[in-house]
Order: sequence, then structure tokens, then C-alpha cells
Amino acid sequence: MDASANNLGRLLVYALIAPLSIWLGLMLATPMSPTSLIGVGLVVFTLCVPLLLRWHHALVIGFWNAVVVIPFLPGQPSAWILLAGLSLGIAITSRTMRHQSDFIWVRGVAIPLLLLAAVVVGTAITRGVGSRALGSEMWGAKRYLSLFGAIIGYFALTARAVPPRQATWFAGLFFLSGMTAIFSDLAFAGGRAFYWLFLFFPTDLAFNQAMSADTLRRFTGMAWMAQAGYWFMLLRYGIRGMLDPRRLWRLILFLSLFMVGLLGGFRSSIILFGILFVTQFWFERLFRTRWFFVVALGGLIMGAFLVGFAERLPLSVQRSLSFLPTNVHPAAQQDAAGTLDWRLQMWRVVVPEIPQYLWVGKGYTFSGTEYSLMQEAIRKGLFTAYEDTLVSGNYHNGLLTLLVPFGLPGTLAFTAFIIAGWRVLRRNYLYGPASMQRVNTFLIAYFTARLVFYLVFYGQFDLDLMVFTGVVGLSLSLNGGIHAPPTVRPVPLRPALPAPAK
Repeated sequence: MDASANNLGRLLVYALIAPLSIWLGLMLATPMSPTSLIGVGLVVFTLCVPLLLRWHHALVIGFWNAVVVIPFLPGQPSAWILLAGLSLGIAITSRTMRHQSDFIWVRGVAIPLLLLAAVVVGTAITRGVGSRALGSEMWGAKRYLSLFGAIIGYFALTARAVPPRQATWFAGLFFLSGMTAIFSDLAFAGGRAFYWLFLFFPTDLAFNQAMSADTLRRFTGMAWMAQAGYWFMLLRYGIRGMLDPRRLWRLILFLSLFMVGLLGGFRSSIILFGILFVTQFWFERLFRTRWFFVVALGGLIMGAFLVGFAERLPLSVQRSLSFLPTNVHPAAQQDAAGTLDWRLQMWRVVVPEIPQYLWVGKGYTFSGTEYSLMQEAIRKGLFTAYEDTLVSGNYHNGLLTLLVPFGLPGTLAFTAFIIAGWRVLRRNYLYGPASMQRVNTFLIAYFTARLVFYLVFYGQFDLDLMVFTGVVGLSLSLNGGIHAPPTVRPVPLRPALPAPAK
């Protein structure tokens, strides 16, 4: 009887596997077709279900900053968006089945995010939604998806608390995963034999390398990789730990990553690095210590080196240094100055339009035909360089990319979230456990630096919202909520003793 049952079970397995294998073989015969990508993706997803059920929360943390896309979905969305949605769905299902909740609910943070989501939905309904990946003439759905992913991701991160013994490891993984950006540059540099990597890593990062191959030779993926590396070092060791003379390799590696980050040719890389270093220095309370003079002297020496040898550095690095008072190659100076000029011209055009979208935002939807025709006209010299950016709504300014698409309601909701989120980070920084001191210090410094950079220098709301929701959600998950100041019980006063008899 047992042998017959085993044979029947094997037959059933073979009956299932054999047709599936044949079907997969047919799909792989044309691996790049949409049908094959979707079919193979569904099979892979099914096989990964047990892994998702067990590690969905860890996967969200690990992929939050990873530069990885899902090839079998229309538009190739980022992997962290899909994982955030799946993780939140699994967490809600688990809560429903177990009739108990592990969610870390912070009303001051959650309600503004829900209001922001309502504003985004209302704007999308009012202005319409279109997707290039689905064949629509109207584009912009992917940017809405990024916003919803950032909001959903916050609730996915706060669906459970990370065990204290794993908190530092998870925090490092959260930032270190950004080093995957290097694969985009490697795929392009490796030639056609490595182009299959673009199935999983976006081509956007290799665009600057391709467009500047004959001039400045900019490496965006390498720059992002370096940024993720020195973010991790600030989180893991802090500034005080990297200045330890007994571990000089930390400082050497940190400065090396900073220099590699300049190969992207972005002036913002120096500005963001400077803001982050100053805020981290402040929150580590090092301004009134001897380290202030050590760092100031070291900064002057490094600045003098960069200024003195700027013309001998690669052109992409010279472009990053072009805003400093130093001599750089005319090609690097002209390329950098050109982008600044058209941004200033564009802002002069956009600012008068703000009252028009103050209550009901413009949204993200725009005509793909108009955008393509505008790009062609710019190439022929019929329009200025910023006209296509006006059509797409990417204004290269944090406030404009929020106020114009979502008006005053969206701006107020985002402001309320930022205030509540910063308070969460501050309380965990002040009152968190000693084992989490370095992590909490870096999180509030990083949040503050990115906020200053977003408001003053450069920002794109659909891309930057996930930075802020991710840091706040991570802090709550790592700390198990918000830490409160320790309560001090009043000491009862002793009754007064009677005076001794004379």
C-alpha cells in the first residue's frame, strides 16, 4: 500500500514537472519577449514564496537602496517597490490570521503619509494617469508608483521590530545595498557580452557614461557605489571611529571612496558629502573637542591638494570641482556652467505658474508625443535646453517638484511628515540604547543632511520621498518604536527630626 502511494505521488510530480519544463523551454527560446519574461518571472516568484514568507521584512530592508529592477514587469519598476508591497501584504495577512499586531504605529508619522497618499490619488484622478510601458500616449505613471512605493514601504518597514542583536547588521545592509549601482557601469564598460545585466540593473546610470564617452567620461554608477560605501562607514564607525589612529585604514578607505565618488562628475556629490559630514560631526558632539582642529586642518590640506592639482585630475572629477575657486579644464567648466544656466532660466519660467496649481496640483501626467517632439526640436536648436524638462515636470528643485505637482495640500502633508519624522529620529538619538548610539546618530544626521540638500540644492520629490520614509521607518523598526526619556521617581523626603532637648 505504501509503495503504491509513493509511486502515485511520483507520477503526479512527473505529470506536473514535465509539462512545466517543456513550457519553460519554449519560453526561454525567446527570452527577451514580454510573454517569456512574465512567464519565467511568475515561475521564479512561485518558487520564492517560501523565502518571502520567512524573510520578507529583511528583504525590504536589504533592497531599499539597491539599484535593481524587476525585468518581467511593465516599466521595469525598482525591486524595493515590489518587495515593499508584498511585505506589507504578508504582514497584514499574518496580523489578520493571528489576531495580533506587530505593527509599530506612530500616529504623528502615519497620518501625514496617509493624507499625502490621498492627495496623490486625488491629483492622479483629476489630472489623469498614463503609462508609457502599457502603450499609452500619456506618461508619468511610474513616478506615481514611486510615491506609493515610498509610502507603502514605510508601513512595510514598521510592520515588525528588528531583533536588537541584528539591528546594526540590518542598518548596514540598508545603506550598503546601494553599492549595486556599480553593475550598471560595469555592464556598459564590459560590452555586449554583459548587456544581459541590464535586465536587472537600470540603464539610466550608464546613460551619462555613454553620452560622455568622448568627452568627460562620467561614471554615475561608480559614484553611487562610492557614496553607499562611505555612508556605511559613517554609520558603522562614526567620525570618531574613523579618526582612530590605531585603525588608519578606515580613514584611508573613507577618503578613497570620497574621491571615487567624484568620478560621476556631480557637483552635488561634494555638497552632500560636506553637509552630511558637518551634521554627523555636530550630532557626535565633536565641535568642542580636539577633533575639531584635527578635522579642520585635514580639510584644509585636502582642499589645498584638490585645488592645487585639479587640472591633473580626470575631467569628470574636475567637473565635480568646477564650483570651487580653482582652475579646471574649459570643457569641464563649460559643461557644468551650461546645466546651471538652463536651470536658472527654467525656474524663472516655473515660479510664476505656482499660483495656477496651488490648490489642485499639475500632477505627473504629460504627453509623450509632446515630450518626444520637444526633444527633437531641442536637438535641432529650435528650443532651449530646458523645454523638455518643463514638459516632464522634473524641475531639478525639491520644492518645485512638490508644490507644482501636488499643490499646497501635498506640501503641507509632506511638511507634517518631515516634522514628525525628525522628532522620531531625535528621540531615538537622545534616548535610544547605548548599543544603537552610532546607528541612531547617523540616521538623524543623514536625514537632516538629505533634507537640507533637498530643500536648498537639488531634489526630485518622486525619488526623494523614499529616502525620508525609509530612514524614519528603519529607525522605528531598529529601535522597536520611539524611546522616551527615562523617568526619575521622586525620592520621598524624610520627616524632620525633632530638635534635641536642651
